[in-house]
Amino acid sequence: MSFVYRIFVGIVEYLLPLAALFTGGKLKLFVEGRKVLFKRLQFKKTGKVYWFHCASLGEFEQARPVMEQLKRLDASCQLVVSFFSPSGYEQRKNFALADLVCYMPLDTPSNAKKFLDIIKADMAIFVKYEIWYCHLKELRKRQIPTYLLSATFRENQYILKFYGQWLFNVLKDFKLIFLQDSKSFHLLENRGLYNIMLSGDTRYDRVRNTALSSQRIDILEKFKGISPILMVGSSWPEEETIIKDFLKDENFRKFKVILAPHDVTESHIVQISQLLKEFGLSRFTSGQFQTNDRVMVLDTIGHLSNAYFYADLAFVGGGFGRGLHNILEALAFGVPVVYGPEVDRYPEALESMASEVAYKISDVEGLGAAINRLLPSSHLENPVRAKCLDFINWHSGATEKVIKELLN
Repeated sequence: MSFVYRIFVGIVEYLLPLAALFTGGKLKLFVEGRKVLFKRLQFKKTGKVYWFHCASLGEFEQARPVMEQLKRLDASCQLVVSFFSPSGYEQRKNFALADLVCYMPLDTPSNAKKFLDIIKADMAIFVKYEIWYCHLKELRKRQIPTYLLSATFRENQYILKFYGQWLFNVLKDFKLIFLQDSKSFHLLENRGLYNIMLSGDTRYDRVRNTALSSQRIDILEKFKGISPILMVGSSWPEEETIIKDFLKDENFRKFKVILAPHDVTESHIVQISQLLKEFGLSRFTSGQFQTNDRVMVLDTIGHLSNAYFYADLAFVGGGFGRGLHNILEALAFGVPVVYGPEVDRYPEALESMASEVAYKISDVEGLGAAINRLLPSSHLENPVRAKCLDFINWHSGATEKVIKELLN
């Protein structure tokens, strides 16, 4: 199977440029970024090099608290951060703490050798699902300690099936696998894997620190006024359609909506404007709004986490099959959460529901029912806020456990 895998990656490497000619967009960025990777990759080693590999932005946020702590403990160490996806790379290519931010080369033996020859890593940390056969084999050959951070495993994953055994065996190449939840721990333990540790999810530390150091946003404060705010974070069309029905409901006419779409391209912002224009819509980048506007669109990147400060309830996108986005950012501000129904593979979603600070919904009726459960009358103290903060605090501390093992 490993031979078939290498052949497959070689074919993909050959065909991707052709596909990019016809599709453009992210695939074009994916191909163009790798075409010049080794020509432009310049790196001079001056200290201990930690290589972090992240699929995209979500995995980067899991690695970030570990990177920050390493830099605090040893300012002379160097951080190399690689991304698989263009969306992650484009948003974090100027990450100030990193000495090098680049794309991950496609997983071939020659690419792995060239890449490691350049960065000269002393330690490699892959995040969550990033299990790259050829790179891991080359790391093992060079005896470079390699870790898997904030990983999760499920019974139905390819790697745990009999036909995924060839890739499951690669897990033994990790010096240690840091696992988010006990279910993942027992799945691997029952299959005879013992280089594992239940550490928790480092994102809890990240969102907690972000909330504690958050900055106020004047225009959102003015837009909110005394109105309750439904914050829609990283929305897709499925969530945006439900928001239209929500705004039509007379029972929620006091609510205003701050909507942060996952896709902030101008074409998609125009689609949202057309969908919700009857309710009065303003754009964050315009810096102004009308008194009767009920919707403000965050048509920019980088303000979502701070915007949760103004929310009374968060509706987080991706739960209708796209892949659930970060619900912990909202909970860290004491804001309860709702999301679509397809979230069973996200431990934080299941745990937040068990703690009664989050609910699955399928339509506007479900959203209304969640509001009635989660938000009290205006004259009462909101007990759910305290439960949200307790939920985050209870799950925090993974970064400290990880750092202790990395530096041991």
